[in-house]
Amino acid sequence: MLLGLMTRLNAVSQRSNAQYALMQNRMNMMNAVKNLPFSGSNMETLHQMDTNFALSNDYNQSLLMLATAQEQAAKELLAHEAKTNKISYIA
Repeated sequence: MLLGLMTRLNAVSQRSNAQYALMQNRMNMMNAVKNLPFSGSNMETLHQMDTNFALSNDYNQSLLMLATAQEQAAKELLAHEAKTNKISYIA
């Protein structure tokens, strides 16, 4: 039961970290667009920045989906353990 709880809490932590990283990446994208010089912009540099931000978004989105699945699996494991072990908290 303790292992399932620790697994679920770890998955919640990973999910929160992935959500925060997504938010930070989106804020960095907005700041990069806001601070672009309008004259003499190098299109290759802009393309590279856009590619890096897109890859970072995809990576963090994948981590978010994985952590959500891990949390759901740990939740089901805890429910199964609680049902099969019938722990008495009064004792």
